Amino acid sequence: MKITAKTIIALIVSVSFCLCIAGCGSEDDGGEVVGACTLSVQDQIQEDEYEISEGDTVYDILMKTELAVSAEDTGNGLSVEAIEGVANGDKGKTSGWLFTVNGEMPMNYCDKVEVSDGDEIVWEFAEGM
Repeated sequence: MKITAKTIIALIVSVSFCLCIAGCGSEDDGGEVVGACTLSVQDQIQEDEYEISEGDTVYDILMKTELAVSAEDTGNGLSVEAIEGVANGDKGKTSGWLFTVNGEMPMNYCDKVEVSDGDEIVWEFAEGM
């Protein structure tokens, strides 16, 4: 069988199409829903209840809001730099975004803190950290 450039291109297109189709699916590939939590962002920018899947983190839930979020990888975890255009440093050098889970401030980055059924996540913009 003679392999032509046309055959190779057709094969590449077919494989690419199959890979694209295989990659499509539900946005939530996190697994089975295990509960729900609430998330609110300061000044009622957003407040709602979200389903959680096993392994979901505070950052995963923030991303489910579809708010404009900017985060930076520190090497140890993700640091949220801005939400809906309100950025760290906007109200003084030490201002920035902080989060609590059930009223307590975890000592870890938001992508490292797993969420459980019934948790209440609150993001606040602190003006003097």
